[in-house]
Amino acid sequence: MQTSSLLNLLHISSPALPIGAFAYSQGLEYTLEAGWCKNANDVEQWIKSVMTQGLGGVDLPILKRLHQAWSENDKERLQYWNAMLLAFRETKELYLEDIQVGDAFKQWHKSQSAEHVAKLELIDKPTVASMYALNGVVKGLTVEECLIGFVWAWLENQITAASKAMPMGQTDGQNIIRHLIPEIEAVIDSAMALEDDDIGSGLVGLSMSSALHEHQYSRLFRS
Repeated sequence: MQTSSLLNLLHISSPALPIGAFAYSQGLEYTLEAGWCKNANDVEQWIKSVMTQGLGGVDLPILKRLHQAWSENDKERLQYWNAMLLAFRETKELYLEDIQVGDAFKQWHKSQSAEHVAKLELIDKPTVASMYALNGVVKGLTVEECLIGFVWAWLENQITAASKAMPMGQTDGQNIIRHLIPEIEAVIDSAMALEDDDIGSGLVGLSMSSALHEHQYSRLFRS
């Protein structure tokens, strides 16, 4: 990677990006509250499953297609894959998270440059993946680089959420990341190879935890 590409990737993947992703646990908070995950090892297995089957089966292959569509200014494909990603959100919380963080991402784009603003006219109700892909295209990042950054940002946010919602220290969290780093390459390779008809996932536990989290009495996260 060129230095400029690496810095742009680090920028867009930073937890300091003002899009509010830190406010969401994607159902992980409920799994901890309910005792489905009791320790750091359980959390690692939960995150690994969601990363390989959820992101790897849905978000990443669609992110690849959104990147290609932005590159070609293909409004029809942008709208199709953005809507398809929202259709895969099986609970109200997951759906609202995507459009709320996506909208915050859109507002951030508007503050960047005229090129960002012009491209934003091509899509309504953008998802997080669509806005991430847009930044990648504007900054000259490859599809593979975008997928790496997207997974990394998601993984760090999950670790942060788990550390806040259960007695898990920073060392445990960093060990989970260290263990999952080798899995990231395989997830990306698999996502890059998926055909359109093979996109999908079956994470029943994630759907249940997200739906039950909507009614959780005391919580730190919006999802």
